[in-house]
Amino acid sequence: MPPVSRLTPRLFDLSHAQLLEIAVAGCEASTEVKNRAEAILAAHKPLAQWAVEGVLLSSDLVPHLLAPLQLKDGAAAAVCSQWADSWKATSEGRRRLTRVAFDFPQDLLGTESFSMAVIPGGDEQLAVKSDSVVRILARDMSSSTSFEVPGGHDDVAASEQFLYTTKGGQYRLRCLTHDGTEVASYEDHQEKCIYSPVLGPGGLLFCVLSDEADYTQDEIIALDAQTMQPRHRFGLSLLSNAFGMAVVGEELFVCEKDNDRLQVFSLAGEHRRSIMGEWVRPVALCLVDDRLYLVEDQDYNEDEEGELINPLCGRRIFTLSLQGDTLQVYTNPDKGQFFGALCYFDGKLLATCTAIRNYRCVSDGIMAMAGA
Repeated sequence: MPPVSRLTPRLFDLSHAQLLEIAVAGCEASTEVKNRAEAILAAHKPLAQWAVEGVLLSSDLVPHLLAPLQLKDGAAAAVCSQWADSWKATSEGRRRLTRVAFDFPQDLLGTESFSMAVIPGGDEQLAVKSDSVVRILARDMSSSTSFEVPGGHDDVAASEQFLYTTKGGQYRLRCLTHDGTEVASYEDHQEKCIYSPVLGPGGLLFCVLSDEADYTQDEIIALDAQTMQPRHRFGLSLLSNAFGMAVVGEELFVCEKDNDRLQVFSLAGEHRRSIMGEWVRPVALCLVDDRLYLVEDQDYNEDEEGELINPLCGRRIFTLSLQGDTLQVYTNPDKGQFFGALCYFDGKLLATCTAIRNYRCVSDGIMAMAGA
């Protein structure tokens, strides 16, 4: 009796799960068995009609390949041009801000002065300044370093080696190591307040210089990020009440609050263009891949009946293309909470939230969003 015939009565006694285990093992052990199995499946369990017409007979398999994948735009572009085109055509449905859980240390909240910056590198960290204390946080929100900054500085930027801090109403910028040791500083001799530091390529650090007596005299200064020596100044007469900035390739985007627009300069200081949109009073920017995220300042202006003219102002995050087109508007569901600073950390867009507590504007929380 042939071996297969002897196996047949024994196979009849096995359960479905046992037969499946034998079939899988046979297919993995032998290409010939695998081919035979596929032939049997084709004869007894044909493909669904949608798969035949929509996949096997389709002239374009790319949409079917893209649908289940979660890739960055650059990864899609690296595959092939057709893949990249299809990825771009479907990207808006995938890249939309949605709120996600985020376990932030509550003892850092409830202060009037609050800011944060991402320390880049393989082991990405978050530098958080709460009043006069700076704390370095890992991805799991555990703290590795904590120190005080003299004067309780407001804004913070970070590189792999240094932290940069400024204080509203003061003329000084400090460069610190990650343990709080001051290594250099810059003080503006024209007595303009310095704030909103942002790092750029070529070892540059850009900051806003503000004349608080006349915001039309605001300008931008580019400093050497290590020595704090000034390189060049620009933007005078083109800015009124300048705020947050973002470096986008070889350009610097600047929020101009008084004129409800973004001003775009080359890194050498040449004015390129102005961008206006649905937003008003822009104060903060964050770049993630090929998207800009913009936050407005709260608007306290009221109409004759005592109602806010722009009640949503300060509660919205605008997702913009690099050309300034609005792709999405995310509104904070808490009417008493306003967005502040933005940063991109551990694959999430983080936004500081502030609220009025006992007639003070205090840090109320950190909102984390996926989809950036």
